[in-house]
Amino acid sequence: MGMGGVQRVYNIPKNLEKLGWDVDICTPNPPFSYPRDNESLKIDHLNVIRSFCPDPLHILPGRVSTPGAGKRDCFSFPDNKIFWLPFLWRKLRSADVIIISCPPFSLMLTSFMAKNTPLVIDYRDQWTGSYLGNYFFKWEESLAQKIEQFCIDKASAVVTVTEGIRAYLRAHYPENQNKIHLIRNGFDEKAFPAINKRKKSDKFIITYMGSFTDIFNPNPIFEGFEKLFSLKPQLRESIVFKYIGPSMVENLREKAKRAGLKNFISTGHLPNREALAELITSDLLILIGGSGDQDGWLMPGKLYQYLRTGLPIIAITRNREIKDIIGSSGFICDPEPESFAAAILKSIRTPNKFKPISDYLEYSWENLSKKYSEILKGVL
Repeated sequence: MGMGGVQRVYNIPKNLEKLGWDVDICTPNPPFSYPRDNESLKIDHLNVIRSFCPDPLHILPGRVSTPGAGKRDCFSFPDNKIFWLPFLWRKLRSADVIIISCPPFSLMLTSFMAKNTPLVIDYRDQWTGSYLGNYFFKWEESLAQKIEQFCIDKASAVVTVTEGIRAYLRAHYPENQNKIHLIRNGFDEKAFPAINKRKKSDKFIITYMGSFTDIFNPNPIFEGFEKLFSLKPQLRESIVFKYIGPSMVENLREKAKRAGLKNFISTGHLPNREALAELITSDLLILIGGSGDQDGWLMPGKLYQYLRTGLPIIAITRNREIKDIIGSSGFICDPEPESFAAAILKSIRTPNKFKPISDYLEYSWENLSKKYSEILKGVL
């Protein structure tokens, strides 16, 4: 499949294989309505075991559900992938170590099945107490907390993608804090095309790569552009806003028109390599945090690809962890139109203010996988 969430569960196994691990990837058959990345479907020489998943998203054509919808549906618990577990478990019996990548959080239930097999829980998103919200019934939320406690007690290691998730888990499960590790998301160095300095042009290209959803709301961007053009109407001709990603929010072109954008490009979903080729032709990259209280929890995986480009970044967020990682390669602005407009003006007027981080290779999947390999050695 395509889209950003796939990158971790594709690149870490791929690099673990290169480090000498014999890796099997167990996954459901791809859903009908999910973007495909034919490049990643090749999976190099990894052994990919696909199996049937009796989930409506996989069986019926329809719109892709937004992040978190699988956790909070009203018809299954912990989520709508619970019915895949019987098909999955038959494939796991011969494993020497099992890594479950959550969500889906129903994979936590493999803790009850993996009796003597070391288990590593990889939190791509937080389960209990997270931005994904609460279950429909209180007993479900209580049961989820009990299952999570059992699973973390049972796990040989727990890996998180942000310092925020790690801090939460260590605070709530202090007896297990020594087994809770941080391995961030990253980028694939080999997927990046040659990065050449863009030729000077009368156009200033501002790009957002990723998904616009109810959680990653595009309104702060378009409202910010509207404010910018009210202050500097002459910029309407020179600014190009490029959106690389599948549209899960209606009427993006209407939003662009209302904002006063004369140059709006929407590429639709692109395979990862093509998306990166589009990304590096930009002058400025935009990152947005989650809506409302979700902002403090979310660390978009695209951040590390942005850092690899060496291009200036404006992050519309109040997340301190994002600010610390971006450092001198960009700056944070509040999700208010005035703040975003001021940030754009500053980036245009002082383009040399930004300095790419020198240690970006720390976030390459190759180096991150070496850290993962050490954790796996420690649990065997």
